[in-house]
Amino acid sequence: MIIKLKIGATHIVFMLIAFFSLSDSYSQDLEPRFLSALPTGGNFVIASYGYSRGNILVDNSLPIEGLNARLNNLVVGYARSFKLFNRLTKFDVVIPYSFGKFDGVVSNIDSTTSRNGLADPLIRISMILVGANPLKPAEYFQHEPKKFKLGLSLRIRPPLGQYDPTKLINLGANRWAFKTAVAASYTVIKKLTFEGHLIAWFFTDNKAFYNGNTIAQKPLVATHLHISYVFKPGIWLAVSVGTSGLGETIINGVEQDDLQRNSRYGAAFAYRIGKHHSLKVAFTSGVSTRYGADFNTLIIAYQFMWFDKK
Repeated sequence: MIIKLKIGATHIVFMLIAFFSLSDSYSQDLEPRFLSALPTGGNFVIASYGYSRGNILVDNSLPIEGLNARLNNLVVGYARSFKLFNRLTKFDVVIPYSFGKFDGVVSNIDSTTSRNGLADPLIRISMILVGANPLKPAEYFQHEPKKFKLGLSLRIRPPLGQYDPTKLINLGANRWAFKTAVAASYTVIKKLTFEGHLIAWFFTDNKAFYNGNTIAQKPLVATHLHISYVFKPGIWLAVSVGTSGLGETIINGVEQDDLQRNSRYGAAFAYRIGKHHSLKVAFTSGVSTRYGADFNTLIIAYQFMWFDKK
């Protein structure tokens, strides 16, 4: 039984940007400049607003077709850079609040519903293994950046968002999700960088799925490619493409034949407006979709940054 309905947000460049996250599509968050180096002792507070419209998968285990939704996301987050195992490490946490409207047809009946509340938060730790030393600010300015970088990250999505097992559409997923990522980048010239990500999502079961069912999902994999250009410190432009696949769902032990095959593209522009302040605008859209995310998202984000006192 395939459930089919028609129902209708970083990273950092030093002195510039911390983490920005697309909180409504976890497998396709198209995050450029993931491997940007920065000094240790950095603190970043982020606030953003995102608007998405289309087939928005709040929970990407739901192969909902023909979804027509309008979702607003308010996100606050905090990030910090530090040294761990003699490697440059970053920790970040994101808390999204979402409100939106879903329109469509359920069981041949025109339906409209809305959701307002907290979505599942995101917690991540990331580390640059090659190409960036954990330096304090004074040392950082004397350091020549390396062309090649290699890093990895682990992101956890705990089931803390709004969830009602009597409803199919929820802001929370009622299951744990774990995202592992390996990233590599190479700077061709000082201003132009190519970066690739290999990503895998792993999920626990939701044993309180709609109408007393149990839903599971096989691992979901994704690849991203980003090209960024730094005009000057604090001002950069990036274009991105990504594709995701696999992630078949299983309801009450029955495989659903709903392998996801999705492609997305996006662009982001960051601008430094002061010693401690920066703005970012980002846009993503779908190229092709079998099951999964097919929507447009526009995000505007603000960041305040400071470093630990000596």
